[in-house]
Amino acid sequence: MEKIDCTGVILAGGRNIRFPGTNKAFHTVGANTMLDKVYTLFSRMFKEVILVVNEPALFLDIDSLVVTDIDPSQCSLAGLHAGLFHAGFDWSYVSACDVPFINEKVIRYLVGQRSPGKQVIIPRTWEGMEPLSALYHKSCLPRIEATLAKNVFMVKKFFKPERVKQIPPQTLETLDPDLRFKFNVNTPADLETARGMARESGWGDGRGQREDI
Repeated sequence: MEKIDCTGVILAGGRNIRFPGTNKAFHTVGANTMLDKVYTLFSRMFKEVILVVNEPALFLDIDSLVVTDIDPSQCSLAGLHAGLFHAGFDWSYVSACDVPFINEKVIRYLVGQRSPGKQVIIPRTWEGMEPLSALYHKSCLPRIEATLAKNVFMVKKFFKPERVKQIPPQTLETLDPDLRFKFNVNTPADLETARGMARESGWGDGRGQREDI
């Protein structure tokens, strides 16, 4: 399948406040690390992959552009800013590195929703919008920079509602019935939950793993 004219941005920085010790991107769920899962999918789907990290030396074996934040605030919005700044394509799909159930069907649907006048294509689950599983246009950069300059760090705060297209949960459930794509690992307890979910799906040992999981 031909790769998409889009940049895949993986946010693998952050401060890991709730996950002390090693970078959580390198913890395994199933047979692979969480970072491997996202990177392998993005490498297959997109013509460009960028990792946004705090410690580049940890990622020397990754065959993609590795960048660090430009803004010093060490927040997700700063990571998004760096990814879009360095992206070679107008659109970027941005994902956290700690989403072991990232879903190709969801991503391809979002990519298909790109349209003139929109800057953000974002899933909206029953809990709200998912800004770290969303598609962003490079033209978001000025608003992101203005938001960071005000010391406002929540991603959704830069959104201009009329430029945002939300994909409702009913649509998302046709692509990912349990909406597992949004599950992210913030704590060691979350990691154990993810591993249990993987075992229940039949790929805790690397066998029976579907590409869209």
